[in-house]
Amino acid sequence: MPTPPHVRVAAAQAARDLHDAFRAHGCTVEVVPQPPVNGQVYLAIHDPLSGTEARLLTAALQAYRPPRCAQCRAYKHAWAEAVRTANGPAATETLRAMGVHQRQAHS
Repeated sequence: MPTPPHVRVAAAQAARDLHDAFRAHGCTVEVVPQPPVNGQVYLAIHDPLSGTEARLLTAALQAYRPPRCAQCRAYKHAWAEAVRTANGPAATETLRAMGVHQRQAHS
């Protein structure tokens, strides 16, 4: 099955963005879009990273906190409210439901 054009465009943009982010810190890292697999974007870094480049990438990844999905936020708030009001059964049910949600939506 041919790759949809929007996936190739997204891969090219992601490669440019990562290259530009490295360049903004004085690094010259060649980032190349790769053929998509199952509609997912993949990139390759062609040259080995220097210690500085590796530390920069590591620091950026450690600092990044992806946004929580709306349903996860709702479960977190519901659980906190159940704990705050000492509603054990509601807290337990919220944890169970969040576990199911995470397995279904985020695995």
